[in-house]
Amino acid sequence: MAYATITDLADYLGVSEANLPDDVERLLERASDLIDYYTLGRIEAGEIASKATVRQYEWWSQFDEFNTQQFFSEISIGPFSASNRGQNAGGGPPELAPRARQLLMLNGYLYRGVDVR
Repeated sequence: MAYATITDLADYLGVSEANLPDDVERLLERASDLIDYYTLGRIEAGEIASKATVRQYEWWSQFDEFNTQQFFSEISIGPFSASNRGQNAGGGPPELAPRARQLLMLNGYLYRGVDVR
């Protein structure tokens, strides 16, 4: 079950539901699975899970729009040269959307320390 609905996503992106791709439900499921993975399954359905899911979807859609799903660590075209020394070993974008990571971190879902209660 996805943490966010098509309506949640359309509202977040400020678009009509009709303007979302046909596979939007599948992608929301995948985004929810990734949120579960990073939170070690500790997150429950609700506002934080929904917001993290739509932020993850937004992150993926930005890369798909520019067809840059795979980043190069270095590229040269004539005298122009660029490199990406990203956070990942492969130089690509992080798997978890930065805005989703921030939200989850601020709400304690990415904490891996010891609970001394």
